[in-house]
Amino acid sequence: MAEALQLPSEPMPPDNLTSVAPWQLASSSALVTALMSVVGATAPDLRGFLGVSTAALTLAFIGQMFGALLGARITRRERHRLLELCPLALLAAAAVTAAAFAPTLPLLIAAMLVAGLGGMAVNATAQAETMQRAGPRRARALSQYHTWGGAGAAVFPLSVAVLLALGVPWRGAFVAVVVGYLAYAWVNRRRRVLPSPREPGEPPPRVPARGRWAVAVAVIGGGLQLTFPLYFASLVVDRFDVSGAAGSATIGVYSVGVLLARAGGTALLPRLPVDGQLRLSCVVLLLGYALLAVADSLAATMAAAFLLGLGVGQLLPLGMARSARWIGDDRHATGVVFTFNSVLQLATPGLVALLLQVTDLHVALVLTVPLALVVALAVWESRPQLAPAAAAT
Repeated sequence: MAEALQLPSEPMPPDNLTSVAPWQLASSSALVTALMSVVGATAPDLRGFLGVSTAALTLAFIGQMFGALLGARITRRERHRLLELCPLALLAAAAVTAAAFAPTLPLLIAAMLVAGLGGMAVNATAQAETMQRAGPRRARALSQYHTWGGAGAAVFPLSVAVLLALGVPWRGAFVAVVVGYLAYAWVNRRRRVLPSPREPGEPPPRVPARGRWAVAVAVIGGGLQLTFPLYFASLVVDRFDVSGAAGSATIGVYSVGVLLARAGGTALLPRLPVDGQLRLSCVVLLLGYALLAVADSLAATMAAAFLLGLGVGQLLPLGMARSARWIGDDRHATGVVFTFNSVLQLATPGLVALLLQVTDLHVALVLTVPLALVVALAVWESRPQLAPAAAAT
């Protein structure tokens, strides 16, 4: 007997080719990934300019994540014409411009906080729009959507590495992000997002137990995804005495792993469904941690970075898709995941910063492996259940 899943029924998506993941929306995933990695990609030069340590520079990323938390909560709760994609993208561009010319760490933190708010608000709005248009095809849509993020994560740090190797100042990385958000604002200047499926004042749906585990998959996966590139450049520069360009290249190798996971995962979805891909991701992620623990050269560290990227790549998009199916409301699920994702992206770098007080960066990154184990547990606990009739056969 065919297996039936205990998941909410859903209407079919609009019958048009742009309903899966239109580039006008999905490109925000590439932009927010570049935004979240710009501090890490330029960390060696940025530390020298500001005269601060790696642990102190982490505060800029934490400020950015706090802004992202605010952005996720605002777009989850509020509806206003100023929260359309164009004005939000302009806000992000202005904040990144201010960050590029911030002369002190406190001013950099403040600018990145606003940048995080604007960037996350753009991404949360665009992703919720993509999910709502895709309907039951949201797993494929989100995999395609976040493939843009993987592409941005791969191209951006490699581009920064090339720019630095050519002698372009580190501010060039910030300028590239600004140009991207200005272009996004122009492309979406006339777009109006779809209204929420819930009536004004209607309470959000209850999140079931398996839905909470699915949220954990997306949240922890997203937290790990953005924590690694924050530190990889500093790790290889300090440990192997290589250039800042080599540090950015390591982030690029990691990001290629993320990109391959998402592009390959999208192609494999008909043959390797969501649950199989999530389990495979956990295995590869733990292998990446194991290699990172024993890596004693730049090449081995890059190989570990690639495996870690390959492992985390599909956790956020497929975890998000699974969360939305259990919760039954795309916009609410997006808000829930991004809100807690921002919290974890605050907590994980904070944990690494605390560990840096008692150990080196290499050991501190390895000691985040319990998060990967929690992801594996969450994948198992959020798995689809057989309907009672199917389970009895």
